[in-house]
Amino acid sequence: MKIYISGPITGTNIETTRARFEAAEEMLRGQGFTPVNPMKNGLPVDAPYEEHMKRDLEMLAECDAIYLMNGWERSKGCRMEFNAAISANKRITYERENGKGFV
Repeated sequence: MKIYISGPITGTNIETTRARFEAAEEMLRGQGFTPVNPMKNGLPVDAPYEEHMKRDLEMLAECDAIYLMNGWERSKGCRMEFNAAISANKRITYERENGKGFV
């Protein structure tokens, strides 16, 4: 199952955020899933927000589920991804409070 990782990026420390996404990717892979990390969308980090969101939504469309990392509800981009996942009838999963596991 391909799972798109969704979490706040804009306005965060990029290195800390990259490490957080990598940890989620590793955890999901360890559980037998195929994670899709938007921080590896092929665009430069300084590309316009709209370009990132367009590519991220394309990546999400290719997935079976979305994994929402803690804090997603405070992110405009994550909320757009959540709504797209709902519209496409994708499985919705959430990070646990301790940041580990698959719910």
